[in-house]
Amino acid sequence: MRDLLPGAVAVAVADASAWTEEPLPEEAATLSERAVPARRREFRAGRACARRAMTELGLPPLPVPAGRDRAPVWPSRVVGSISHTGDYCAAAVARADRVRSIGIDAEDNLRLDEPTRRLVCRAEEEEWWHGPGGEAPHWPTVFFSAKESVYKAWFPLVGGWLGFHDVRVEPDPATGTFTARVLVPRPPGPAPEVLHGRFAVSPDLVRTAVVVTA
Repeated sequence: MRDLLPGAVAVAVADASAWTEEPLPEEAATLSERAVPARRREFRAGRACARRAMTELGLPPLPVPAGRDRAPVWPSRVVGSISHTGDYCAAAVARADRVRSIGIDAEDNLRLDEPTRRLVCRAEEEEWWHGPGGEAPHWPTVFFSAKESVYKAWFPLVGGWLGFHDVRVEPDPATGTFTARVLVPRPPGPAPEVLHGRFAVSPDLVRTAVVVTA
């Protein structure tokens, strides 16, 4: 994930200790008592990575509680994003005076079934990966991850929801970058119509990242 983000963004990827590190009291208080063990595990790792990324910026490791929608609530003057899948977890954090918003996402590098693929991909995206995009990597999974990153970067700016078909993603395989165009009306000013991101594909993972600079 480090290679997908500019130098103004600090990144921490979970090591073995992050998965068992206890959350701060302010964080633990926002984790549902009904949370299953897997949710508790990923919550611990995500918050541990967030605090470690803050220290990389020279900031104190402040708590990152969860909001009612389960999204991280970042400290004042800090923006960030957390992603986890299976045994991978990462957090990206930046100072709000340098970066307006961040979205990162990691997904297992697996083929999407047809119903999920149609839910994720617009018709022109399907045409692209059936044509010039080619079969490798699993492009629908790249589209899925890219749109997740776009949503994570978009939501803090406008507080609005985006569906998969509300965003059109255009990858550039040669550079590992993508352009994402938001196709729904948006409030003037707070969020751009076009966002730019990067992606990386390994045998196990698809990772994407979007940054909206200050």
